[in-house]
Amino acid sequence: MRRRLLLFFLPSIYAPVSIANEALWNCVQNKDSKEWVCVGEKEPAEKTSATKIPVDAEPVKDVQPIKDEQSIPTKAVENTQPVVAEPERGPVENTEPPPVPAEKVEKVEKVEKVEKVVAPKLPVNTRADKDTQQVSVEAKPIAQPSADSNLKKTLQTEANRPGWTCDAKAADKNWDCKLVGADPKGQARVIETSEPGVSLLTPAFDHNEELTFSNLKSQLKYDPWQNCAAPGGGKPGFVPEKDLREASPLDIDSDYAEIFENEIYSYTGNVEMTRADQRSVSNKATYDTVSETLDLQGSVYYSEDELALHSESASLNLASDQARLREALFISPATPLRGRAKTIYRESSTLSRYKGVAYTSCRPGNQDWVVHATELKMNKISGQGAAKNAWIEFKGTPVFYSPYMSFPIDNRRLSGFLAPSFGNTQRGGLRLETPYYWNIAPNYDATLRPRYLSNRGAILGGDFRYLTEMTRGSTDLEFMPHDSLRDKARYLGAIKNNTQFTSHIKSNMDLNYVSDKDYFSDLGNALSTSTYSSYLLSQANLGYVNTGVSLTGHVDNYQSIDKAITKAGIPYRRLPQINLNLNHSFKFMPLTTLLDAEYVHYQHDSVVEMTNGQQNDLTPVNAQRTNVRPSISFPLQTASAFLTPKISLQSTQYALSNPSGGLIKLPTGQVVSSSMSRTLPVFSTDSGLYLEKDMNIFNRSYLHTLEPRLFYLYVPNTVQDDIPVFDTAPNDFSFNSMFLENRFSGPDRVGDANQLTAALTTRLIDAKSGREKLKLSVGQISYFQDRKVIYPGYQQTLPGYFPDTDKFSNLVTEFNAGLTDHISFSSGAQWNPHLNRVVRHSAMLHYINEPGEIINMGYRYRKNTIYPELSGTRPYDIIQSDVSAHWPIYNDWSVVGRWTYSLLNNSTQESFFGLEKENCCWRFRVVGRRWINSLTLNQNPNIVNSPAIVDATGISQTGVFFQIELKGLTGIGEKLDKFFEQQIYGYRAPKDD
Repeated sequence: MRRRLLLFFLPSIYAPVSIANEALWNCVQNKDSKEWVCVGEKEPAEKTSATKIPVDAEPVKDVQPIKDEQSIPTKAVENTQPVVAEPERGPVENTEPPPVPAEKVEKVEKVEKVEKVVAPKLPVNTRADKDTQQVSVEAKPIAQPSADSNLKKTLQTEANRPGWTCDAKAADKNWDCKLVGADPKGQARVIETSEPGVSLLTPAFDHNEELTFSNLKSQLKYDPWQNCAAPGGGKPGFVPEKDLREASPLDIDSDYAEIFENEIYSYTGNVEMTRADQRSVSNKATYDTVSETLDLQGSVYYSEDELALHSESASLNLASDQARLREALFISPATPLRGRAKTIYRESSTLSRYKGVAYTSCRPGNQDWVVHATELKMNKISGQGAAKNAWIEFKGTPVFYSPYMSFPIDNRRLSGFLAPSFGNTQRGGLRLETPYYWNIAPNYDATLRPRYLSNRGAILGGDFRYLTEMTRGSTDLEFMPHDSLRDKARYLGAIKNNTQFTSHIKSNMDLNYVSDKDYFSDLGNALSTSTYSSYLLSQANLGYVNTGVSLTGHVDNYQSIDKAITKAGIPYRRLPQINLNLNHSFKFMPLTTLLDAEYVHYQHDSVVEMTNGQQNDLTPVNAQRTNVRPSISFPLQTASAFLTPKISLQSTQYALSNPSGGLIKLPTGQVVSSSMSRTLPVFSTDSGLYLEKDMNIFNRSYLHTLEPRLFYLYVPNTVQDDIPVFDTAPNDFSFNSMFLENRFSGPDRVGDANQLTAALTTRLIDAKSGREKLKLSVGQISYFQDRKVIYPGYQQTLPGYFPDTDKFSNLVTEFNAGLTDHISFSSGAQWNPHLNRVVRHSAMLHYINEPGEIINMGYRYRKNTIYPELSGTRPYDIIQSDVSAHWPIYNDWSVVGRWTYSLLNNSTQESFFGLEKENCCWRFRVVGRRWINSLTLNQNPNIVNSPAIVDATGISQTGVFFQIELKGLTGIGEKLDKFFEQQIYGYRAPKDD
């Protein structure tokens, strides 16, 4: 069953276009019967039935006439490639068969029947004349799939171009031709091309070839280049038909057919072979059933789901799975790629060779970049391709040449150089990095990343990755032998490891260390991290997780990477931290029990400080802390209401190694003992309703909800001024924080409380799409007593402002609206009833039209309420605007940028701006960025143990970054897509990145 394979294997290249031809009348009259026998006649009044050709039939010695429902021996064709739209019929060179002598007709008519054979599994249907040896095929239009909106646009564009435009897709199956402008009188139409401004070379594809590419593209079920230039764009979905090949017959239509000794089949004039998604059109075709070879000649078009090509001749051997094509043009829509090859040799199903190749990923009419090679070999077994004398032209100018190069043709890894990257920063100068990938083994590899900074010198770096059944991880190392500006060596090390021992036990490790605090600001490019960080964290953990049980051991360490932070300001190490969490719910009653237990050993290095010119050695207060918190809750819930009473008991114990040390946060005058403990109960009740009703607004159905919620919390006051603070801070006040059982983030402080939170949320949901169109949340806490437990360093010295004695908290509102499918708005505000003013406010407006059309505008305001005595200097106040955008401006050019500006200090906090040129075949980006990578921090002498106050005049740096990518080939420069995703709300990187 080899026949099927032959027809449809053709390499990854495509082309569907159908051809129609009107043959001339060629008739002979029988002298005895006076009947006329005509060859090549026009379509008969009644269509002849298709004959079924069996697979393995005995050869017939004499040439037999083909009668209705007779069987012709042939062989079925095996399955091969993938689906393209059915080809349209178009004009082709007329092929006229020779006349048939009447004597021969008489002889043929004496044959009464042909030997019967078994019908094949997949028949080959051939349309033939009943009375002659020559087979006349009915020229029929091929049914076209329904065109989508993008194909309609393409056809409309073609219809408006000068020249003849014909459409054979009408319901009446007739050609509908229209003339725009002057009659070209048979001359090929010159298609529109974007010629380069300056070209040193002759275009790789001439106008006739570009016209053929356009014809090939029009036959595909979708435009491969439809969304290629849009971030996040991809090919439209379509239903492939290649899986139907085994169950589909092979139909062969032609104007004229001959069979010689039941072995060789010859078809002439509009030879069209169709099966499932596979389709070929040619002027001539010959099939030899003995050698199983098929020869196609004259304007050969072939198409399938993932392949379309055009060639002047194609020779296929089904038995050996070999093929040869000459002067072939191809399109591969999945990539997408298009190109030309003088000769294509298919040695087997896994090995192909090409001569005189030129290809590009640009859409037809655009030749911005083209790769040329004298020889190209593709080996699917090894997953490698190799090219000889390969060179790249860009905008008509040669830019790269290599006498030999190899590359992967699938997702298997190969050793070799990766695309270089380059840029410029203020501290490092010009930067060039040329990575080399080393494929050591299937589960081990390494990448060497040497880079050079013009201001500082060379850096040797690399990473090693490994993968086993249980473990995956990597090791990164960088070493600069000599920094010319600092006159010393510098280095970086990082180890990451994740191991899944069993389905319940796993470990994670992330260790990082640098030689000095300025390593990243001096030698980094500041694109990998978009937010400022003062510490480099190293941590490792081992955990067991199962239903109702979680046990985790954790260790961590902090390294300061900011010069403004002293050793005393570095957080305590946790060596180790052990957490045990148990929970269980009872099925026979609404009861849930939980247990949260923690043990931590805190460590800190000794610190040397200078006070009044004298050196003071501060021994840290190291400690062991044990915290146990069992709780019981009674969750009562219906479809429209819930009530959850909960009672907890929190017990904390401390064992201090050096109570008189100076690195702990305590109120003034407090003395710490070597051991201490604290135990107190916590009671809370959470309740709410869910009410909904259907609404009709502007003839659209919506679901409107009302969700009131009450949360009561009671925690008795316990003196905690003598307890040091290791890892605890006040929670930031927000809508969600009003429902927490502790206003502090850690167990070193448990806030006393007797308060009731009242909140209301309302939503408007589109009943048809389920999308939330509006959401408004309002909430406030009513305090029934003053708060006694305070955070060390927090003092109430501002006259008329007593936040711990206020009866009400800030009134919090949050509002989100999906105004349209493209416009959304989010806002939040906090109003302080005591100060009678808004102390926090934020608003963001987002417009996202297409993937590359994005505008975001925002405003943030925050009034200092943590350290009110500093309100005069406003160190914690924020008045800031934020604008970001990615917007097309002209002819594939777009602007991209973000600007964060401090209205309080009249200074830019962070900004970047760039230009982007992107179309279907290449992308160019240049971005200039200004950012702060080191802050100036100062202690306020008027506040005891106050945290450092951020000085708005931080140390800034500037940099310029480039990216050039030839799509489908390679690229150089920085990978900017991840940076854009972090900086611009709504931006999505292209899927191929």
